[in-house]
Amino acid sequence: MQTHARVVIVGGGCVGAGILYGLAKRGWTDVALLERTQLTAGSTWHAAGLIPSYARNINVGRMINKTIEIYEGLEAETGQPVGWHKCGQLRIANSWDRLDEFKSYMSVVDVQGMRAHLLSPTEARRLCPLLDNKHMLGALYHPDDGHIAPADVTHAMAKGARDLGAKIYLNTEVTGFQRTPSGEWLVATNKGDITCEHVVCATGNYARQTGALLGLDIPAIPILHQYWITEPVPEIIERKKQGRAEMPILRDEGFEAVCARRGMA
Repeated sequence: MQTHARVVIVGGGCVGAGILYGLAKRGWTDVALLERTQLTAGSTWHAAGLIPSYARNINVGRMINKTIEIYEGLEAETGQPVGWHKCGQLRIANSWDRLDEFKSYMSVVDVQGMRAHLLSPTEARRLCPLLDNKHMLGALYHPDDGHIAPADVTHAMAKGARDLGAKIYLNTEVTGFQRTPSGEWLVATNKGDITCEHVVCATGNYARQTGALLGLDIPAIPILHQYWITEPVPEIIERKKQGRAEMPILRDEGFEAVCARRGMA
C-alpha cells in the first residue's frame, strides 16, 4: 500500500466510492480509498437504491439533480452497468395537510431545476393502475426519479475513479488517526500507515466507531427496516409482457407514519 496521498477516504460503500470518483473527476487523482472488507459490504449491499428528488432545501434538491445526471452518464463512461430505472416517483396525499405541503413544494421546483407535477387522483391512478386508495386527495409526481442498483453503481464509480488514477485498497481496516506536527494525518491500518492532507470518513453503519477513533461522539446508529416480499403480481407480469413502461415508485408517507407508530418501520 502507498504511504502518502492527498486525500484518504475511509469506507468503500456508495458514498465513499462516490467521493473518490467525484474528487478524481475534478483532478484530485492522488486519492486513496480504504475499505475494511470489500466494496459495498456495509449498508450499501442491502440499500433500496431509490433516487427521490423531493427536497425542501434548494441545495439538497440541486445535489439530487446532479446525482441523477451523474448516474445517467456513468454506464456509458465506465462500461459498467448501474441498473438505473427512470420510472418516476408518485407521492400520495391522503390529507389536506399533505396536499398543502405538496402545493408549497411546487414553489421551489423550478429553482432546484427539477420537474414535478401535482396530479389529481384520476391522473395518479392512470400512472399506477394498481393504486386502490379511496382516501387520496392528490399526488406529487416526479418523472425523473427512479431506482438504481446500489452495488452496481458503487462498482461503476470505483472503476471510473481507478481509470483516472485513484487507488482502492480492500481488506484494509483503519485502526487509528494521528495528527502530525506538520498538520497532516497519519492513518494507521492493518496493512501499514498512510499519511495524507485530508481524511474523509464515509463508514456508514460504522460512523460512530470511526468517529471514536478521532475522539468524536457522532450521534449516528443503524436503524432496523422491514420489507415485504410478495408473490408475483399478475397485472405487473402482464404489463411487462406488453412492453409497457414500468410503474412509478409509490410513496405514501401517511402509511409510513402509521407503521412507525405501530413499530412496523
